[in-house]
Amino acid sequence: MKKDQTLKCGYLGPKGTFSEIAAMKYFSENVSLIPLQSISDVFEMVQSKEVDFGVVPIENSVEGSVNITMDLLFEKSDIQVVGECVVPIKHYLLSYESLELAEIKKLFSHQQAIGQCGKFIKNRLNNPEVIFTASTANACEMIKNVPKSAAIGSENIVNIYNLKVLAKDIQDSKSNSTRFFVIANSDSFTKFEDPEQNYKTSIICSPKHNKPGVLYNMLKTFKEKNINLTRIESRPTKKQLGEYSFYIDFEGYIEDKDVITALDKLEKMSSFFKILGCYPKWKERE
Repeated sequence: MKKDQTLKCGYLGPKGTFSEIAAMKYFSENVSLIPLQSISDVFEMVQSKEVDFGVVPIENSVEGSVNITMDLLFEKSDIQVVGECVVPIKHYLLSYESLELAEIKKLFSHQQAIGQCGKFIKNRLNNPEVIFTASTANACEMIKNVPKSAAIGSENIVNIYNLKVLAKDIQDSKSNSTRFFVIANSDSFTKFEDPEQNYKTSIICSPKHNKPGVLYNMLKTFKEKNINLTRIESRPTKKQLGEYSFYIDFEGYIEDKDVITALDKLEKMSSFFKILGCYPKWKERE
């Protein structure tokens, strides 16, 4: 790529989503941000090299993993995780009207945002109809012509859509945060290594045989090499009931001797094995 070409990054749009916040936080002003309609679209644009990077949510501290992202990481063979970003989540109740909370008849937002504000919705609102949307920003677009409606979204979306704030910090957990993956096309991304960085590696594996102790034996390979696991999740393989793939994140660089040994042993136990990527551990910029 020529030096004068601006890198492009796709994210779940429209403008004002937490995905946009994550992209801005990770890249600062070094890329052109492209809003897309769905997480699937982000993967497809990265896969086709129409954008250089994509930013997708992978897990939330309250609602857990984002299943569509996990499934696409499993399915797409030419996608690589090259970074991560953690965004504190503060939700606002927004509307184009000056409404009392009890007046809200319809509430729009992304499924994760609705789940993260469940207590507020139950205790403070008057049983509104809940409508799930593709993103929090999309919810703010949809309520424009719906009377007595409100949306749950981020603070930075207020000025974008000229909304009124009905309530602040309505999330159930004050320590609510979402982790995002930065993805790139495997063919076009150059592997990096910085001795000053702390690295994490993400993999997917499925055991060859469904028998007692199989997961214990697989995880024991990390214990033997003193490798710290930071996340483990399971998803159905979609082949047979009771068969699962395991998504594992751990601390360590992909070319460290102990990591190589552990992964080699784990791969031999697996019917499916995929290294999603190795990337610098996220740390807040000063």
